[in-house]
Amino acid sequence: MKCFNCGCDLPDGAKFCANCGTKQPEEAVVTEEPIVGTQVEEEETTVIQVPVVRSGAKFCPHCGGRNDEDAVFCCECGKNMNMDAEGSEETLHKKFPVKLIGGVVGIAVVAGVAITVVSKILSGGGDNKYVAYLKDGSVNQVDLDHYKKEPVEYEGSYSSSDESTRYEATVQYSKDGNYIFYPTNLEYGRDGLEYRLNMQKVGKTEDEIKIDNSVSTYRVLDDNRVVYIKTGNDTLYISDKKGNKEKIASDVVNFQIDQEQKNIVWVENTSNDLKSVCQQDLNLKKDKKVLAKNVTDTYIESDLSQIVVMDEDVLYVIKDFKEKEKIDSGVSELLLNNVKEQCIYYVKEEENTLIAGDLVVDDCSEADAKIEEPEYSDFKVEKIEKNSWTGKYEKVETTDYDAYNEAYDKYLEKENRDELRGTLESMEISHQAEQLYCYKDGKETKVDEAFAGYYSYANAEQLIYNRYNMEELPQLKLSELSYSGEVEEQYYEALQDSLETCVYTEGKTIVLEEVLNRFIIDEENNTGYGIKTEYTVTGDEEEGYTEQRSTESLISFSLDSKSDGKCHVVAEGVDTVEGTQNGKIYYITEEDGDAGELCCNGEAVDSDVLPGSVVFLEDSILYGVDYDSSNGRATLKLYDGKDDKTIADDVFSFKAFDEKNIAIIMDYSTKYYKGDLKYYRGKDELIHLDDDVSGIFGGYIFYY
Repeated sequence: MKCFNCGCDLPDGAKFCANCGTKQPEEAVVTEEPIVGTQVEEEETTVIQVPVVRSGAKFCPHCGGRNDEDAVFCCECGKNMNMDAEGSEETLHKKFPVKLIGGVVGIAVVAGVAITVVSKILSGGGDNKYVAYLKDGSVNQVDLDHYKKEPVEYEGSYSSSDESTRYEATVQYSKDGNYIFYPTNLEYGRDGLEYRLNMQKVGKTEDEIKIDNSVSTYRVLDDNRVVYIKTGNDTLYISDKKGNKEKIASDVVNFQIDQEQKNIVWVENTSNDLKSVCQQDLNLKKDKKVLAKNVTDTYIESDLSQIVVMDEDVLYVIKDFKEKEKIDSGVSELLLNNVKEQCIYYVKEEENTLIAGDLVVDDCSEADAKIEEPEYSDFKVEKIEKNSWTGKYEKVETTDYDAYNEAYDKYLEKENRDELRGTLESMEISHQAEQLYCYKDGKETKVDEAFAGYYSYANAEQLIYNRYNMEELPQLKLSELSYSGEVEEQYYEALQDSLETCVYTEGKTIVLEEVLNRFIIDEENNTGYGIKTEYTVTGDEEEGYTEQRSTESLISFSLDSKSDGKCHVVAEGVDTVEGTQNGKIYYITEEDGDAGELCCNGEAVDSDVLPGSVVFLEDSILYGVDYDSSNGRATLKLYDGKDDKTIADDVFSFKAFDEKNIAIIMDYSTKYYKGDLKYYRGKDELIHLDDDVSGIFGGYIFYY
């Protein structure tokens, strides 16, 4: 089993975490919610790489969860991590699940922070509304601006597999909308996913340009060049629209390109699981520059102005591709490389060892000093008894066994306490104390002495986190202890009871009046949100059956540095928080099976809404109701902040450009992987576009 708080591996049945001290739930209530696959193609910044990359681990671009380096689907949110979750700052929306979620790679506890960033679903291709989709194993396309024209089928087979609903390989368009880049011959080789990457003039069907075979990931630049990794030796190339390619490097783990598309940074495998970080201009006019050599971990944001690396426990920062600067040593973990605020949050650990005897008040010492082992001779008494032979009453000497046994029991209790005293004097209670640090403007600041996790991922000015605040150690009475392990248990309980939620902003720590977890930051409204979890235990302990259930409330609080830490209940019985938009927060309450009530800022929006289905447009949202898990269909609705409107029934997948331009797959068969592609253009009547469509590239899928 794993710790509910920090994820540390624990023995089965453990009540407390040996790493962070968190009390473990007796039984987690798992709700199997379908994981919705979201694919995003962006107009200008379609990046297939993970925005925050750490060698030896992969961070999900959707929820921030940490995964194995070679993982494709996130163990936290179940989404495809090869898909970009970025968007412009104005269109970023945040989401986090509240309940435990069953994903495609198993059941994972959504503990700590699990924020999903959902960007507006953009088409790419400039202002063109191209919809690329899969039909009969080939990539097809319709242009919604010219929907009466026949669909275009591009040359080549996408995959030999009939199941084509996940789209591990993507279709991208050039910024000017003149070219389409699409994969064919998709298969899983020894090194994972690979495919042939093709380039074609939009709308043309002949003489496509083959970029390369065995491509694993790629990005189209504004000038129509393509940067990609080829499997085998994991070679990084850049190719022009004529198919002329130049090699950049080999053994490449991942790459990032700056916003101006002038520089590329990549991570290379070296030896013994070490990595090197390199940089070069995208025109390849200068030699590559090794920014960091043979490091253990790398943290690279999409803004390449601040790169963080770790060499064992030594943390370095690289700014503007200059020489790396040492930040600190003894670092156990980097929490956040906040490029926007030009600060870095990280954790240092030290073993905090206590002697159990220091936590115990010996309230029996004076009495125990007077207790000695009883002797039978000490309990001799005279009694008047009738002689059975003579019939006369006589004085006789005997032993008071009841008094002796009572005294001996007290002596044994004293002996047990003596043994317990000896154990407690040498018994160590270990707690891995974590200190939270912030590095900014060349200075290191200790933010907190007792960091307890649950920190916010957002690149905002503020950091929200939990800490332990044990100003006084728990004092236990020796007379109330049955065994030495109770001291450790009660110490960890005291740790957990001391939890506080804090906001660190402008060098100041604000303590909130509620203990929260799973945070989300609404920068536009300077407001933070978190979940307050309360547990209730039902059942009969004597019968050996108990069940622990949790209820969650959505809490809001100010992020202002002058805040008094006051918290406000937004809603109780919250199941999922869908995200924020224009200063409003959307969430689902009272979930019943696969659905619940969608609310916004305390007001009901709609009922029977599928959790996790809300997609944010510019000033409105799309979501699914009446979800049927047997066929993966739902009714697609739109809410503009005032009224809700039904777009279509029996929807399997959709791709929205805006409120009046939505491509939809309806009447989909999960057995044959086919459905009807239709077009919603702001009117009740849907336009039929094509039949037997397997799925939309970049589309949102209700069923996973």
